[in-house]
Amino acid sequence: MNVKFFVEGEEESGSPTIDAFLGEHAGRLACDLIVVSDTGMFAEDVPSLVTAMRGLVYFQVDLRTAPADLHSGSFGGAVPNAIAELVGLLSGLKDDAGRIAIPGWYDDVVELTAEERANFADLPFDPEQFKAMTGVGALPGEAGFSPLEQMSGRPTADVNGIWGGFTGVGTKTIIPATAHAKVSFRLVANQEPARLEPLFERWVRDRAPGHVEVSVRSYGGVKPALTPLDHPGNRAAADAVARAFGKRPLFTREGGSGPERALSDALGAACVYLGVMLPEDRIHAPNERLLLANYYRGVRAAAYAFEEFARPEVAAALHNPS
Repeated sequence: MNVKFFVEGEEESGSPTIDAFLGEHAGRLACDLIVVSDTGMFAEDVPSLVTAMRGLVYFQVDLRTAPADLHSGSFGGAVPNAIAELVGLLSGLKDDAGRIAIPGWYDDVVELTAEERANFADLPFDPEQFKAMTGVGALPGEAGFSPLEQMSGRPTADVNGIWGGFTGVGTKTIIPATAHAKVSFRLVANQEPARLEPLFERWVRDRAPGHVEVSVRSYGGVKPALTPLDHPGNRAAADAVARAFGKRPLFTREGGSGPERALSDALGAACVYLGVMLPEDRIHAPNERLLLANYYRGVRAAAYAFEEFARPEVAAALHNPS
């Protein structure tokens, strides 16, 4: 077995140069399987393997109702308010069932399999404990799916920020002429950012009243990645984790995004995720941690994984996928 190491340092900023790099060096990185360790496990006593990463597409919406702000005493009651218009527009992003209300948004979604949903159901998740941990009072996600499925296996729409008008100290009685918002969507296989961008832009323009000017700016996106549960790489990795942790792992998905799909597309190989971070490890915080016990088990799992990948029947399946 040959092993190649690829260290990628731009993941936190969307990996803006990875496509060009892979286009130039794909031959040097050619492989039968990609092993990624930038993922975690559900809990210390619940080993699990990620099988998918969500994608992302990000926009800014700019809306204008007048050439300049107007005085609320002189004009209030007769002229439109840019912030109110934008809030009204974005309030229709989801329907009453929590589904994204943009026509065509779900056309390409790969639904969760029965085995995946069974794995999610077997994970020890307590909604009340989750609400206490996050400090929220409700979990108003998409109807028909558990919170775990909503957070990693389903598309999402979020308003990340909104601004306009007067926000300084004191008072200023204006009717704002402009309002702005940042809006992001998490994507699941097989949703493609390039196909979804015009759907959102059209939805905004169709919903905007005729008396406002509205524009949509796209900041690009990241494609989602999925390796089916029955892929030989996933089954071999599960055997390795079972050897290292003394317990069969469950399969789950990651709600965040990364460059895995770019790697798979360029190299023609599937990704297997072999990470051991825990939800309470405070990822990205100044006091981020990694439990030593998990670290050592992860080292053993990685070693066992390469043994499993090298088994003749597994190596043959990886080299000649059906």
